[in-house]
Amino acid sequence: MKRLFLFPVLFIFLFSSCEYETGVSEAFTKYRFKDGVTTITVPGWLIHSAAMWGDLDREERDLLRSIDKVKILTIEDKELNERSNLHKEFYETVRKRGDLEELLVVRDGNEQVTIFGKADEDSIEEMLILVGGNDNAIIYLKGRLKPEMITNLMDKDSQNGFLSFRN
Repeated sequence: MKRLFLFPVLFIFLFSSCEYETGVSEAFTKYRFKDGVTTITVPGWLIHSAAMWGDLDREERDLLRSIDKVKILTIEDKELNERSNLHKEFYETVRKRGDLEELLVVRDGNEQVTIFGKADEDSIEEMLILVGGNDNAIIYLKGRLKPEMITNLMDKDSQNGFLSFRN
């Protein structure tokens, strides 16, 4: 009897915990087993643990506590990197799905960076950063990032700050 009850509970848990991140799943599926590609997934519980134990300021702790997941894919192999452009490959897929909007676009010669996000009035719930050109990477963040958290981390007086406004 316990097995009959346990199986449906596990089945429901498995499918309710699966999620689909726009463009990220396709990229990870395509590139995860290729030589020269590094993929990293950091679950929220580990990020939250780092916030508790790290030597961080209050603002940095708050930012880490607001992140529920980070996924990173980067191409390290020089030859594969030259043949690939993750931005070109996944930009249209993300844009056409329409659940994330473009927040920032940077084009500089061969380099392309687009930041997509899903936000409500208070926070950014998902962020996807596509990088293509000489460097190729996809960075996905899920959580509840409040704009003031990021603003508090900016060091406006430092040239080496998080987001420096000086030249």
